[in-house]
Amino acid sequence: MAQTTNSRSDLLERAYEIAVRLAIRGVVILVVSAVLLWILKLVNLYQLWPVAALGMAAGVVIMSVGWFRANRARQRPSLAVYCPYCEHQMMFLAQPTEDYTCEGCHRRVQYENGLPVPVRDLTCPICRASHKVSVKAVRFTCDKCNRGLTLTDPNDPKSIVAEASDMMQNFDVILTQVGRNPTEVALALQDILVCNLPDARRQMEALPLTLVRNVPERKADAIRRRIRELGATAVVRLTGDAAPRPGR
Repeated sequence: MAQTTNSRSDLLERAYEIAVRLAIRGVVILVVSAVLLWILKLVNLYQLWPVAALGMAAGVVIMSVGWFRANRARQRPSLAVYCPYCEHQMMFLAQPTEDYTCEGCHRRVQYENGLPVPVRDLTCPICRASHKVSVKAVRFTCDKCNRGLTLTDPNDPKSIVAEASDMMQNFDVILTQVGRNPTEVALALQDILVCNLPDARRQMEALPLTLVRNVPERKADAIRRRIRELGATAVVRLTGDAAPRPGR
């Protein structure tokens, strides 16, 4: 299920971006109108002064609209929701009822019939690392030893076996195409690359762009899925390998 619940950070980023664009347009109109008014005074075209004054007023109004929209977005009430896997706090405009990707661990928080799918604690039989896994999961990857693990009996949390064919290798995620929603992709890259919006846009100009390096398969797949949901193209490849992983 696609993520449709807007987080407060997404709302603020969009509102601030629109406010900046409006402010720039307002300043340009204001400056141009002021220069025009000055020229009209020099040539004594007093009958055209109201046109320049109207342009200056329009510039001020446009800048005010941008400030108003940003301020209104900042004052909207929000609700704190904690990721069931990593306890990362995210702010939403309303209680989520559909899947979303945690900005902290990049895992997909699943919902069913408007309610979050419960998670349970599991222990890797190889390295003894503890994990929180959806009750619907029948396979997961250990974050510590990167082994593929399978629940032979989904109803028994202790019935875990390690997959003998697992190579225990980590992966890189590479952004290859931005797609038709560069703003949405840039907003996502802020969290993944831990940077501001202008820096994310700057890095997007040099493709292919490595988003993460040497991470477990689960995290790599979660990031790739998040990017692809925004209409961009991302591939996963083995760390140190020159070719993308088949099927990615």
